[in-house]
Amino acid sequence: MIRTAFITCAALAALTGCTDPSRQVLFDGMQFNGRTNIDKDDKRNFVATASPVSQSLQGAREAARFEGTSYCVRKYGRSDIEWGASPDADATELNIVEDVLTVQGRCAE
Repeated sequence: MIRTAFITCAALAALTGCTDPSRQVLFDGMQFNGRTNIDKDDKRNFVATASPVSQSLQGAREAARFEGTSYCVRKYGRSDIEWGASPDADATELNIVEDVLTVQGRCAE
């Protein structure tokens, strides 16, 4: 009984942190939706997205970079990334579809 109560409280505390504005990471002063998808065959390869780009292109670039870097640090303990589709590419070369920036990278070994 006590164990169940403890687990429930811990889960609620974790969820509360998800909506706490003081814990949000802002890019160019704005919040972006970011996601990282991992290659099933080679976990070092990932695709990171950030949206909405229409808020700020620079903010979306940094949000996508943050997603990739966070993944590599959590999984491999390093922030070095070999970018395939870099967030630093010229604006005309970026993969932006329906207000979502997509970048690709590989966590360095």
